[in-house]
Amino acid sequence: MLSRVLRTRPALPATLSSRSPATAITSSSSRAFASTVDVGALSDADLESTKKAILEEQKHRRSTLVIGAAGAVGKRLCAALAEAGHRVIASDRMKKLPGTLIDALGPQGTAVGSVDVTDADAVLNVMKDHADANTTVWNLAAPLSVETAMNPEIAQAVTVGGMKNVLDAMAAVGARRVCFTDSIGSFGSSSPRTGVAARWLCDNPTQDPGSDYGLQKRGCRELLDAFRKDHGGDPRFAVLPGVLHAEPVWGNGTTEYALDALLAAPHQSSRLGLPVGDAYICPVPPDVRLPFVFTDDLTRGLVALQEADEELLEEPERGYCLPGLSFSANELFAEIRRHHPGFGFRVGLDDNMARFSELWPDELATEEPLRDLGYKPETDLETMVRRVLRAHERRNELAAHDWKDMDVDGDGHITRADVERHIRKFLVLGREEFAHRGQEDVLKTVDRFMSEFDDQSETIPWDDFSDWNRSNSFESFVKKQSA
Repeated sequence: MLSRVLRTRPALPATLSSRSPATAITSSSSRAFASTVDVGALSDADLESTKKAILEEQKHRRSTLVIGAAGAVGKRLCAALAEAGHRVIASDRMKKLPGTLIDALGPQGTAVGSVDVTDADAVLNVMKDHADANTTVWNLAAPLSVETAMNPEIAQAVTVGGMKNVLDAMAAVGARRVCFTDSIGSFGSSSPRTGVAARWLCDNPTQDPGSDYGLQKRGCRELLDAFRKDHGGDPRFAVLPGVLHAEPVWGNGTTEYALDALLAAPHQSSRLGLPVGDAYICPVPPDVRLPFVFTDDLTRGLVALQEADEELLEEPERGYCLPGLSFSANELFAEIRRHHPGFGFRVGLDDNMARFSELWPDELATEEPLRDLGYKPETDLETMVRRVLRAHERRNELAAHDWKDMDVDGDGHITRADVERHIRKFLVLGREEFAHRGQEDVLKTVDRFMSEFDDQSETIPWDDFSDWNRSNSFESFVKKQSA
């Protein structure tokens, strides 16, 4: 009966590695199984099949609570975990989580809004409602490097105070496994420049990271280690380099300069008949190399860290750098010019970004995550640039279609009358189902669209419209207003 129930779970891959964190059975679970089942009577094929089924059942019973799920890393991690078969509870301080995130959770997932990590009661409540001893918790709630430098007090409350609230709540419900995203900002000027591993942070606990950002990450690691000692916890941390992706919106960090440059490149040419943007202003020294990771590699590494059996994690404090690719701004710009030969830039250093870029290592170690997590990066600079530019260009094509239809005189500005004409055309022409309501709703929709921009202005310049399109689309906006 047990085997029939277990076999209803999806089958795992046929080829198993004895070191694979996704398929390893701990010695304690093996002994318990052997005491109730005559494993010696099983054929090799039945033993392998039963082992897979047990692991799949164990995974099904476990849940993952992601705090800070609506952020750049959180959204992708939730999707990757759900895809890997985990039951995910996504929480964030936002009252309502994004629809794309909710969809990615799948039918077994749960979205919980209004969970501010600085509110101990809110964190405890979400733990009581959705976590137990089988739950893994990811704490992703933390500002980026430049955001921390601009307001270190608030960052301290979120990063370190928030971690304390999370660990206290975990102890209250008996949850053991907690995962944390550390940063290359934890490394200071005394750290190695190449091949640096997370163990260096454990071996040099008093080194000066040179920033409040790094000190706050260290504070989190200290709390995690205390949780291990005092509560028998299973804390793990991943040291992340700059995260690269093809989405149009991101936070205010140091390595985000690369995303800014990739976004700017398609706007410096007129292949779509749009106004041409200015040269990109590079805020970091153009010859300084920094480590990055593309989002596809990142999520593979984070899932591997979570799923790894405790007995396989050999690194101190179970900390691992997640390597990807390293490059300087000059190397990035050279690759961009293969797609946009006219891409231009000038250097205009940002004090915080320039200082951080000089402090942080050039390259991260690859041996430890490969050995213990089975992780190695797959995305190189050429592939990353091609994929990100292609995504931006597709979005630009949609924006260009709307813009050129509105900017009939080609002066780089659209008026309220231009917007009204386009919305009326969009809602009514060729869309009989919108004809009745569309005519009535046009003026309201125009008002709402104009209010997205400067209320004092009668016109919208291309730059503002383009920026708005980073997180919106004209079609989805109009459909939402007319629904």
